[in-house]
Amino acid sequence: MENGKQNPEKPVVVLLHGMFGNAAGWRACSEHLSHRWKVMTPELPVFDLPADQSCVEGIGDHVKAMLDHHHVYRAVLGGNSLGGHIALHLALRFPDRIAGLVLTGSSGLFERGFERNVPRRPSREWLRQKIREVFYEEGHVTEALVDEVSETLSCPQRALKIIRVAKSAKRDNLQSVLHRIRCPVLLAWGADDNITPPAVAHEFKECLPRAELHFIPRCGHAPMMERPHEFNILVERFLERHFGGVPQLAPVTVHG
Repeated sequence: MENGKQNPEKPVVVLLHGMFGNAAGWRACSEHLSHRWKVMTPELPVFDLPADQSCVEGIGDHVKAMLDHHHVYRAVLGGNSLGGHIALHLALRFPDRIAGLVLTGSSGLFERGFERNVPRRPSREWLRQKIREVFYEEGHVTEALVDEVSETLSCPQRALKIIRVAKSAKRDNLQSVLHRIRCPVLLAWGADDNITPPAVAHEFKECLPRAELHFIPRCGHAPMMERPHEFNILVERFLERHFGGVPQLAPVTVHG
């Protein structure tokens, strides 16, 4: 990514993944948008921050530092689940820097987490059932995905940080302050989301002054993965309507 100063008239699209996600979950969206937009898909340091920073606001501080480092002075933040919660925090704290939001399955109001009653050594069947709750179609619950989550939770330090961040998100209800977010917001929600159900999307719509809400049928908690075509069209139209196009640039994955 070029480190020259950004044209202040043209926001960068920054896509934030959820707790167990990674930048790859946004690949279809990033590739679709990169023909008209500058796109960044950072890897969030869910496991790498000190204990006192393992919270929604701490991860948000990391994202802010990353934007500063890359001279991104105006951004549209997209966020799934925890990533949406972080995006909301940044929009509240730095309204002059955040031009718009794209939220899908965002926490910040309500989320069915798993920080309670986690087995000390989760079985593959327990993990498979938890992952199954994320998607509408069972075909998305692959053995590779189960392996990935199993490896993460097999490390006690990582499991502890996940629980710490999950509890932080659960405690951090933003209902009373969402009205302060004045930028345009796209709520692109899975109609069959079991983690942040449709009622949560409607509540976000009521609380955010400039929000529009669209449901994607036969879709769960991660529309950008499960229904990328429908999701990408919604995002592209939202960006074009509010911000216009920019010259073609390759997507950028940011580590650390």
